[in-house]
Amino acid sequence: MDYLLIVAEHLTASQPPSPRNLKYAVLHLQAAAEVLLKARLQLEHWSLVFKDPALANRRKFEDGDFESCTTSSALTRLRQIANISIDEKSIKAIETLSKSRNALQHYGLKTSARAVESRAAQVLDFLITFVHDQLLPELPGTEVDEVIGDLDYAGEKLRTIRSFMDTRLKRLAGELRDVRHRTLKCRECDQWGIVVGDGDSSVSCHFCHVLWGPAERMLHFWVITEENWLGVEIDVCPDCDHQALVADYVRVAEAPEKRCTLCFFCGIKG
Repeated sequence: MDYLLIVAEHLTASQPPSPRNLKYAVLHLQAAAEVLLKARLQLEHWSLVFKDPALANRRKFEDGDFESCTTSSALTRLRQIANISIDEKSIKAIETLSKSRNALQHYGLKTSARAVESRAAQVLDFLITFVHDQLLPELPGTEVDEVIGDLDYAGEKLRTIRSFMDTRLKRLAGELRDVRHRTLKCRECDQWGIVVGDGDSSVSCHFCHVLWGPAERMLHFWVITEENWLGVEIDVCPDCDHQALVADYVRVAEAPEKRCTLCFFCGIKG
Protein backbone atom coordinates (compact mmCIF):
# COMPACT_ATOMS: atom_id res chain seq x y z
CA MET A 1 0.00 0.00 0.00
CA ASP A 2 2.92 2.33 0.69
CA TYR A 3 4.05 1.88 -2.91
CA LEU A 4 0.58 2.94 -4.14
CA LEU A 5 0.53 6.03 -1.93
CA ILE A 6 3.95 7.10 -3.19
CA VAL A 7 2.79 6.60 -6.79
CA ALA A 8 -0.34 8.70 -6.21
CA GLU A 9 1.72 11.51 -4.68
CA HIS A 10 4.28 11.54 -7.51
CA LEU A 11 1.57 11.62 -10.19
CA THR A 12 -0.21 14.58 -8.58
CA ALA A 13 2.77 16.59 -7.32
CA SER A 14 2.54 18.78 -10.42
CA GLN A 15 0.57 18.88 -13.65
CA PRO A 16 1.94 17.60 -15.86
CA PRO A 17 4.17 15.43 -13.65
CA SER A 18 7.86 16.28 -13.89
CA PRO A 19 10.19 13.70 -15.49
CA ARG A 20 11.59 12.90 -12.04
CA ASN A 21 8.12 12.36 -10.55
CA LEU A 22 7.13 10.18 -13.49
CA LYS A 23 10.27 8.13 -13.15
CA TYR A 24 9.66 7.28 -9.52
CA ALA A 25 5.92 6.87 -10.04
CA VAL A 26 6.60 4.17 -12.64
CA LEU A 27 9.33 2.45 -10.61
CA HIS A 28 7.11 2.27 -7.52
CA LEU A 29 4.02 1.34 -9.52
CA GLN A 30 5.81 -1.62 -11.08
CA ALA A 31 6.92 -2.72 -7.62
CA ALA A 32 3.36 -2.33 -6.30
CA ALA A 33 1.92 -4.39 -9.16
CA GLU A 34 4.43 -7.18 -8.58
CA VAL A 35 3.92 -7.30 -4.80
CA LEU A 36 0.12 -7.08 -4.86
CA LEU A 37 -0.41 -9.61 -7.66
CA LYS A 38 1.90 -12.10 -5.97
CA ALA A 39 0.22 -11.50 -2.61
CA ARG A 40 -3.04 -12.73 -4.14
CA LEU A 41 -1.25 -15.59 -5.84
CA GLN A 42 0.21 -16.60 -2.47
CA LEU A 43 -3.30 -16.77 -1.01
CA GLU A 44 -4.05 -19.43 -3.62
CA HIS A 45 -0.89 -21.35 -2.67
CA TRP A 46 2.56 -20.21 -1.59
CA SER A 47 4.32 -22.34 -4.23
CA LEU A 48 2.73 -20.34 -7.06
CA VAL A 49 5.02 -17.36 -6.48
CA PHE A 50 8.07 -19.45 -7.39
CA LYS A 51 9.37 -19.09 -10.93
CA ASP A 52 9.05 -22.87 -11.18
CA PRO A 53 6.42 -24.16 -8.72
CA ALA A 54 7.77 -27.69 -9.20
CA LEU A 55 10.95 -26.58 -7.41
CA ALA A 56 9.13 -24.81 -4.57
CA ASN A 57 10.69 -25.25 -1.16
CA ARG A 58 8.89 -24.14 2.01
CA ARG A 59 12.04 -23.21 3.91
CA LYS A 60 13.34 -21.10 1.03
CA PHE A 61 9.94 -19.47 0.71
CA GLU A 62 9.90 -18.47 4.37
CA ASP A 63 13.48 -17.18 4.12
CA GLY A 64 12.71 -15.25 0.92
CA ASP A 65 15.56 -17.14 -0.72
CA PHE A 66 14.08 -18.01 -4.12
CA GLU A 67 13.51 -16.69 -7.64
CA SER A 68 9.92 -15.57 -8.02
CA CYS A 69 7.77 -15.57 -11.14
CA THR A 70 7.53 -12.56 -13.43
CA THR A 71 4.63 -10.13 -13.27
CA SER A 72 3.41 -11.51 -16.58
CA SER A 73 3.46 -15.06 -15.21
CA ALA A 74 1.65 -13.91 -12.08
CA LEU A 75 -1.15 -12.46 -14.22
CA THR A 76 -1.42 -15.69 -16.20
CA ARG A 77 -1.54 -17.84 -13.05
CA LEU A 78 -4.14 -15.61 -11.41
CA ARG A 79 -6.39 -16.00 -14.44
CA GLN A 80 -5.80 -19.69 -15.15
CA ILE A 81 -5.32 -21.12 -11.65
CA ALA A 82 -7.05 -18.70 -9.27
CA ASN A 83 -9.79 -18.07 -11.85
CA ILE A 84 -9.62 -14.30 -11.35
CA SER A 85 -11.04 -12.18 -14.15
CA ILE A 86 -8.54 -9.58 -15.36
CA ASP A 87 -9.46 -7.68 -18.51
CA GLU A 88 -7.11 -7.46 -21.49
CA LYS A 89 -6.84 -3.66 -21.24
CA SER A 90 -5.44 -3.90 -17.69
CA ILE A 91 -3.02 -6.65 -18.68
CA LYS A 92 -1.76 -4.58 -21.61
CA ALA A 93 -1.37 -1.51 -19.37
CA ILE A 94 0.66 -3.50 -16.81
CA GLU A 95 2.88 -5.02 -19.52
CA THR A 96 3.46 -1.58 -21.06
CA LEU A 97 4.29 -0.24 -17.60
CA SER A 98 6.88 -2.97 -17.18
CA LYS A 99 8.58 -1.93 -20.42
CA SER A 100 8.47 1.73 -19.35
CA ARG A 101 10.01 0.81 -16.01
CA ASN A 102 12.97 -0.91 -17.66
CA ALA A 103 13.53 2.00 -20.04
CA LEU A 104 13.23 4.60 -17.29
CA GLN A 105 15.59 2.76 -14.98
CA HIS A 106 18.34 2.42 -17.58
CA TYR A 107 17.87 5.37 -19.93
CA GLY A 108 15.62 7.90 -18.21
CA LEU A 109 12.40 9.31 -19.67
CA LYS A 110 12.57 8.78 -23.43
CA THR A 111 8.90 8.87 -24.33
CA SER A 112 6.08 11.37 -23.85
CA ALA A 113 5.30 12.31 -20.24
CA ARG A 114 1.60 12.37 -21.14
CA ALA A 115 1.77 8.81 -22.46
CA VAL A 116 3.51 7.53 -19.32
CA GLU A 117 1.04 9.39 -17.10
CA SER A 118 -1.96 7.93 -18.95
CA ARG A 119 -0.68 4.35 -18.70
CA ALA A 120 0.32 4.78 -15.05
CA ALA A 121 -3.15 6.07 -14.19
CA GLN A 122 -4.71 2.97 -15.78
CA VAL A 123 -2.51 0.63 -13.72
CA LEU A 124 -3.10 2.58 -10.51
CA ASP A 125 -6.85 2.36 -11.13
CA PHE A 126 -6.61 -1.40 -11.67
CA LEU A 127 -4.50 -1.98 -8.54
CA ILE A 128 -6.81 0.03 -6.27
CA THR A 129 -9.75 -2.11 -7.41
CA PHE A 130 -7.66 -5.30 -7.19
CA VAL A 131 -6.68 -4.62 -3.58
CA HIS A 132 -10.27 -3.81 -2.65
CA ASP A 133 -11.77 -6.90 -4.32
CA GLN A 134 -9.06 -9.55 -3.96
CA LEU A 135 -6.93 -8.72 -0.91
CA LEU A 136 -9.04 -6.67 1.49
CA PRO A 137 -11.48 -9.54 2.26
CA GLU A 138 -8.54 -11.72 3.37
CA LEU A 139 -7.04 -9.22 5.83
CA PRO A 140 -7.53 -9.51 9.60
CA GLY A 141 -9.95 -6.94 11.01
CA THR A 142 -7.20 -4.93 12.68
CA GLU A 143 -5.65 -4.08 9.29
CA VAL A 144 -8.80 -3.44 7.26
CA ASP A 145 -9.46 0.13 8.45
CA GLU A 146 -5.88 1.21 7.77
CA VAL A 147 -5.89 -0.24 4.26
CA ILE A 148 -9.30 1.28 3.50
CA GLY A 149 -7.91 4.66 4.52
CA ASP A 150 -4.96 4.20 2.16
CA LEU A 151 -7.26 3.10 -0.66
CA ASP A 152 -9.45 6.17 -0.17
CA TYR A 153 -6.40 8.44 -0.26
CA ALA A 154 -5.02 6.82 -3.42
CA GLY A 155 -8.49 6.94 -5.00
CA GLU A 156 -8.79 10.65 -4.26
CA LYS A 157 -5.43 11.28 -5.95
CA LEU A 158 -6.51 9.14 -8.91
CA ARG A 159 -9.67 11.25 -9.30
CA THR A 160 -7.44 14.32 -9.45
CA ILE A 161 -5.43 12.72 -12.27
CA ARG A 162 -8.64 11.78 -14.08
CA SER A 163 -9.91 15.33 -13.74
CA PHE A 164 -6.80 16.65 -15.49
CA MET A 165 -7.09 13.97 -18.17
CA ASP A 166 -10.81 14.52 -18.69
CA THR A 167 -10.20 18.23 -19.22
CA ARG A 168 -7.60 17.46 -21.88
CA LEU A 169 -9.80 14.82 -23.51
CA LYS A 170 -12.79 17.17 -23.71
CA ARG A 171 -10.64 19.81 -25.36
CA LEU A 172 -9.24 17.19 -27.71
CA ALA A 173 -12.74 15.95 -28.61
CA GLY A 174 -13.59 19.46 -29.81
CA GLU A 175 -10.39 19.77 -31.83
CA LEU A 176 -10.84 16.39 -33.53
CA ARG A 177 -14.62 16.44 -33.96
CA ASP A 178 -14.44 16.62 -37.77
CA VAL A 179 -11.78 13.93 -38.21
CA ARG A 180 -13.11 11.18 -35.93
CA HIS A 181 -13.54 8.96 -39.00
CA ARG A 182 -9.72 8.84 -39.38
CA THR A 183 -8.61 9.10 -35.76
CA LEU A 184 -6.84 6.05 -34.28
CA LYS A 185 -6.00 5.05 -30.74
CA CYS A 186 -2.38 5.83 -29.81
CA ARG A 187 -0.24 2.82 -28.91
CA GLU A 188 1.66 4.88 -26.33
CA CYS A 189 -1.04 6.61 -24.28
CA ASP A 190 -4.07 4.46 -25.23
CA GLN A 191 -6.13 7.55 -26.16
CA TRP A 192 -7.93 8.39 -29.40
CA GLY A 193 -5.44 10.98 -30.58
CA ILE A 194 -3.73 9.92 -33.83
CA VAL A 195 -5.13 11.50 -36.98
CA VAL A 196 -4.01 9.93 -40.27
CA GLY A 197 -4.84 10.86 -43.84
CA ASP A 198 -2.97 14.17 -44.18
CA GLY A 199 -0.62 13.05 -46.93
CA ASP A 200 3.11 13.48 -46.35
CA SER A 201 2.61 15.33 -43.06
CA SER A 202 4.29 13.77 -40.04
CA VAL A 203 1.85 11.96 -37.75
CA SER A 204 1.80 12.65 -34.02
CA CYS A 205 -0.61 11.96 -31.19
CA HIS A 206 -2.72 14.98 -30.26
CA PHE A 207 -3.02 13.75 -26.66
CA CYS A 208 0.51 12.69 -25.68
CA HIS A 209 2.42 14.34 -28.57
CA VAL A 210 4.45 11.23 -29.44
CA LEU A 211 5.82 11.69 -32.96
CA TRP A 212 5.22 8.74 -35.31
CA GLY A 213 6.73 10.15 -38.51
CA PRO A 214 5.32 10.07 -42.07
CA ALA A 215 2.01 8.27 -42.58
CA GLU A 216 3.38 5.24 -44.43
CA ARG A 217 6.14 4.64 -41.84
CA MET A 218 3.62 5.07 -39.06
CA LEU A 219 1.34 2.56 -40.82
CA HIS A 220 3.99 -0.17 -40.84
CA PHE A 221 4.64 0.34 -37.12
CA TRP A 222 0.90 0.28 -36.44
CA VAL A 223 0.53 -3.00 -38.33
CA ILE A 224 3.37 -4.90 -36.64
CA THR A 225 2.14 -3.90 -33.18
CA GLU A 226 -1.27 -5.44 -33.85
CA GLU A 227 -1.78 -8.76 -32.07
CA ASN A 228 -2.78 -10.52 -35.31
CA TRP A 229 -0.62 -8.43 -37.61
CA LEU A 230 0.20 -11.32 -39.97
CA GLY A 231 -3.39 -11.14 -41.16
CA VAL A 232 -3.20 -7.43 -42.05
CA GLU A 233 -2.67 -6.55 -45.69
CA ILE A 234 -1.54 -3.14 -46.93
CA ASP A 235 -2.88 -2.35 -50.40
CA VAL A 236 -2.53 0.48 -52.92
CA CYS A 237 -5.25 3.07 -52.37
CA PRO A 238 -7.34 3.62 -55.56
CA ASP A 239 -7.83 7.29 -54.62
CA CYS A 240 -4.23 8.42 -53.93
CA ASP A 241 -2.14 5.57 -55.44
CA HIS A 242 -0.12 5.16 -52.22
CA GLN A 243 0.38 1.77 -50.62
CA ALA A 244 -1.33 2.82 -47.42
CA LEU A 245 -4.78 1.21 -47.53
CA VAL A 246 -5.78 -1.28 -44.83
CA ALA A 247 -9.01 -3.12 -45.63
CA ASP A 248 -11.62 -4.13 -43.06
CA TYR A 249 -9.26 -3.97 -40.09
CA VAL A 250 -8.95 -0.46 -38.67
CA ARG A 251 -10.84 0.84 -35.62
CA VAL A 252 -11.46 4.59 -35.50
CA ALA A 253 -12.85 6.99 -32.89
CA GLU A 254 -16.09 7.46 -34.84
CA ALA A 255 -17.11 3.81 -34.36
CA PRO A 256 -14.52 1.98 -32.21
CA GLU A 257 -16.57 -1.22 -32.01
CA LYS A 258 -16.35 -1.83 -35.79
CA ARG A 259 -13.46 -2.47 -38.13
CA CYS A 260 -13.29 -0.41 -41.30
CA THR A 261 -11.17 0.23 -44.39
CA LEU A 262 -8.91 3.27 -44.17
CA CYS A 263 -6.10 4.83 -46.18
CA PHE A 264 -3.42 6.17 -43.85
CA PHE A 265 -2.18 8.57 -46.55
CA CYS A 266 -5.31 10.27 -47.90
CA GLY A 267 -7.82 9.38 -45.17
CA ILE A 268 -10.44 7.81 -47.43
CA LYS A 269 -12.61 5.57 -45.27
CA GLY A 270 -14.59 2.62 -46.54
